[in-house]
Amino acid sequence: LVVADDTARLPDLIQASARLNSNTVYQDGFMDVGLHVRTGRTTDWTSAIRAAHGNTSHVIGVHGDGTVVRFRGHWQGDGNGAFPHLLLTEGGRMVFEAEARVDLVQARSYFTRQLWVWGDGTGTLELAEGFVADRTRSDPVDDALGTVRLGGATLITHHTRNMPQNTRSDGRGGIYPNGHVVFERVPGNTWRVLTNHQTYAAQVDFRTSGVIDTQAHLTHTGQRRIALPVNDTGHFTSSGAFRTLANDVVITKRGPAMLSLEGEQAYRPGAVIEVEEGLLRVCTDPGMGARTDAQAGPYLTIRVRSRGRLHLTAPVLRLARIELHDEAEAWLDRDCVLDLSGGLFVAEGATFHQAGEVRGTREGTGQVIE
Repeated sequence: LVVADDTARLPDLIQASARLNSNTVYQDGFMDVGLHVRTGRTTDWTSAIRAAHGNTSHVIGVHGDGTVVRFRGHWQGDGNGAFPHLLLTEGGRMVFEAEARVDLVQARSYFTRQLWVWGDGTGTLELAEGFVADRTRSDPVDDALGTVRLGGATLITHHTRNMPQNTRSDGRGGIYPNGHVVFERVPGNTWRVLTNHQTYAAQVDFRTSGVIDTQAHLTHTGQRRIALPVNDTGHFTSSGAFRTLANDVVITKRGPAMLSLEGEQAYRPGAVIEVEEGLLRVCTDPGMGARTDAQAGPYLTIRVRSRGRLHLTAPVLRLARIELHDEAEAWLDRDCVLDLSGGLFVAEGATFHQAGEVRGTREGTGQVIE
């Protein structure tokens, strides 16, 4: 179904589909099924998206320059076999407004289905400032947007309440945040952090190179959690890490605000964080990744450009290499040990403030202040 008239009322949608799996989720044929909006204007969608059965995988599309859908309804996509899709092309934009409820969390088990957001790289999913992703946190209901997978799209968040995650029982009388933001399918997926300083307590996975644009501060605090069996669902591990899941992945940090890595980290060989501007703060050991990924280790290179800054504050930091280019500036705190298998490079014009201990070779003609 294609809605091309911006005056049309978007309907209650009850959709049925065959069960998909993670090997068949990104298909060009999805343009020919589901409901697609191409109006060139803004349309409010206040009605519901429902599933006909537990294996329903919704396909919703927003397409074309100027086409904006402001979703204020209830999207129910938590079936056991559900793979809900949001397909964005040619500049199409979907906004989950404050009134929206997007429920991908299964009843009783509190596992979350994942929202597959993808397209040609020009579309945007925006989570409005008032949108609440995790309703399980404040109310014991199975209602949350637990995961967003980016496969050729931009994600915009404005507030910590937007963050895709849900709250699960750990089987010990406690709770923990579960969920993730995933960069995959094609390089260049972008997460833009706007308006308010935000904290994310679940995992961030880079299967392809991607961009984090911090116009407001973003703090990652995710930790590994292993749940005891709850409602016969078995032991479940949430890595919680900020991590790469393929070799040679480049994470580009843009924007004037801070990205602070205060949770667990894990990097596979060839991983790079490229700091184009703003501050990258590293508060935990980038080399401890084997705790969440057997292929991870002290493989990360941090490369800082002229408008970038780096603050190293963990007691121990194991990396492959640090490169300070142009007029970049970096600080290593007192009582911190920086262990670099590939050395430290400080270019002419760059400055490294060393209050802690550096283990590894030093290159370049830049200034080192001890």
